[in-house]
Amino acid sequence: MIPPMSDVLLESVIFIITSFVMPLFFILAGMTYNSERHRRNLKNYAFSRGRQLLLPYFAIYIIMTLLFIPLTGSIDTYLTPGDLVFWLIYGAGPPGQPTYLWFLPVLYFGLMLFILIEAVTHAQDPRVRWPFVVILPFLALWITDVFSPILVPWRVNSVLFATTFCIIGYEMKRYRGLERWSTESKIRDGVIFIVLSTTFILLSQYNGFVSHPDDWFGKNGWLYLLTGTSGTIAFFMISSLLNPSFFSKRMQFLGVNSQIIYEIHPLFFYLVPILVSLFGFSTTDYESTFTLFWSIRFVIAFGLSIPFTLLILRNRGLSFIFTGYDSK
Repeated sequence: MIPPMSDVLLESVIFIITSFVMPLFFILAGMTYNSERHRRNLKNYAFSRGRQLLLPYFAIYIIMTLLFIPLTGSIDTYLTPGDLVFWLIYGAGPPGQPTYLWFLPVLYFGLMLFILIEAVTHAQDPRVRWPFVVILPFLALWITDVFSPILVPWRVNSVLFATTFCIIGYEMKRYRGLERWSTESKIRDGVIFIVLSTTFILLSQYNGFVSHPDDWFGKNGWLYLLTGTSGTIAFFMISSLLNPSFFSKRMQFLGVNSQIIYEIHPLFFYLVPILVSLFGFSTTDYESTFTLFWSIRFVIAFGLSIPFTLLILRNRGLSFIFTGYDSK
């Protein structure tokens, strides 16, 4: 849910968020991949992850398309059901108005390419995988240029970036395991964090806004690779400071159910403008305080997503739609 770039402070925050949040998920996917367990049966792993990621993608997309059928006759939905079907088959778009569901197939196909690379190279020196961290982004940027200004079908460029970050995450685990990102010296940790976070913020502000569904990786795709990795490490260092407590347990809940929250939050995000109009605010009032209302929409959408996540987990039908699995 990205706002128009009309506010300097909000713009800076958006630059920071888009510079590392998606890479964070891709890196975590690589870190948590159990190669010893799944390498023996990649077919089962591909089916399991496909059920988790692709089934909700198609289910929610079809529901959205069906909802547009009665709405197009009464309000301006900017897209017809036919448009949605076309972009579903194309695997990208609509231009300028992409659905937030893009992340699910990109993560899936990025993971599949990663596990194939890992399966082929696992018996070799681990350094054999390192060139892919350069080769895959190069191919992604080349494909983007070839198709520009047309969107890349099925976001192959984003898939290649996703695979790259998965490899980075996997190598992080190979090097450090799943240990806390800290040293024995708090002073050393503080210095490393300050230098790392400062570098990350400066690079993210220079590289600017990143939008995978629009085939836009900032001013420079290689800088995106740096901001995605450095921002993730900085996030890990902050997480290492959290001891098992009320806050960290809630963060674990968000992590476990992040897919459902991601899938459900746009519904509440778009409900806020409707509620604003019901309370008597005009469109002019909304636009004049856009930054404030955007922040309110984000907080409300995030907050309401949590209880609805619990509802989804307790309902067999909803659980199947949003997770691909029956809750019971």
